[in-house]
Amino acid sequence: MNEPDEKQHGEETGTPMNSSTERLFVRMTFWQTALSVVGAFIGVIALYAALTESAAVRQQTAAAVWPFVQTTIEDYDTGDTAGFVLSFTNAGVGPAKIRWVQLVVNNEAAHNWAHAVELVGGEVGNNVSRNFISNRVLRPDERVDMLSTMDTDLARRFQAAIANDDNFLSYCYCSIFDTCWLADSRKEARDHEVVESCPDIGDAAFGN
Repeated sequence: MNEPDEKQHGEETGTPMNSSTERLFVRMTFWQTALSVVGAFIGVIALYAALTESAAVRQQTAAAVWPFVQTTIEDYDTGDTAGFVLSFTNAGVGPAKIRWVQLVVNNEAAHNWAHAVELVGGEVGNNVSRNFISNRVLRPDERVDMLSTMDTDLARRFQAAIANDDNFLSYCYCSIFDTCWLADSRKEARDHEVVESCPDIGDAAFGN
């Protein structure tokens, strides 16, 4: 006679126990999900911070070895004597790899110093001092005189050639990280164009 009562009692007490278990399970699932989301969010922040720091380090490292190659022309004419010097100086803080130099006179690229003398109307036998500059590494503050002469006639011819806006000098150089710049005397002195790599100009490059 008591069995139906016990069964009914078990059914009555079983319902709240199952509800409690379900609520506990829901809470645990919620907090696990919340912790997973928080963990993923923290991971994204950590990754972003790492990438930002890495980019900043790369920028700082690149700035620490930044080269800046500029040209200088020193000339004089006293009436009795004249001189001319064309030089390259690395005014940056890192070494500069000079890929090539191009000197164009009368719409023709000079292949070497003798050709440059001919293009300005001088004699190859004139006294000219020169240094190789293409495919050379310039240390910070290093200066190289590419062409220089104390021959009065030749110096005046070079001065006249440089004063002609149709003639120009261009060059390309890179840092040790192979970031490259293209410079042109027809542009502002500090307006060096950043390029992915130095273009191949073939025989138009000055051959020292």
